[in-house]
Amino acid sequence: MIIIFTGNGKGKTTAAVGTGIRALGAGKKVLMVQFMKVKEGSSEYNVIKDLKGFDIYSFGREGFYLPEEELKRNPDLLKAGVKPFSDIDFKLAEEGISFVRQRASEYDLIILDEICVAVYYRLLDTRKIADLLKEFRDKHFILTGRYCPDEIIDMADLVTQMIEVKHYYKKGVKAVKGLDF
Repeated sequence: MIIIFTGNGKGKTTAAVGTGIRALGAGKKVLMVQFMKVKEGSSEYNVIKDLKGFDIYSFGREGFYLPEEELKRNPDLLKAGVKPFSDIDFKLAEEGISFVRQRASEYDLIILDEICVAVYYRLLDTRKIADLLKEFRDKHFILTGRYCPDEIIDMADLVTQMIEVKHYYKKGVKAVKGLDF
C-alpha cells in the first residue's frame, strides 16, 4: 500500500505519525525516515523515541534550507533565517534513501517524511523514489510533503491532499511548539 499526504495545508506529518501509531498498535513495525529535518526538532520525536517498534531517523540539518534560486525569488526567507542548500543536503538525502533500502525489509510500514519536498527541490530524483517503491512492493509506505510528483501520485493507493483554508501564520503567529513542531 502506498499512501501520500500532500498539499499546502497543515497535518501531513501528523497524519503519518498517527497512522504509524495505529500500525504499531496492530503489532506492525514502523520506520520513519525524515528528510530535510532533524528528529530532535520535532515534538513527536519525544514520544516516538520511547515506542518499541517505531523507529525514527533523520537525514537533514538543523534549520531551514532551500535552493539558492528560491531564496533569490523570496528574499524575505533569507531574512527569516532560511539558508541555501549545500552539498551536504544532497548527500544527506541520498544517505536517507540508501538507509531505507538497507533497512526496509525489517519493517511493515515505512514513513518517508518530507520526501516529496526533497524531490521537488531536486535533492532526490523522482525515478529513485519510484524504483524504491517498486522494489519493496510488499511493504506499506507513507510519503509526506508538499509538491508530490504526479509519477508518485499515479503509483499511490491513497492520496490525501491537505488544503490550507486558513492559517494563523498569516496573522503573524509563529510556529507553536506542540502544534507545529
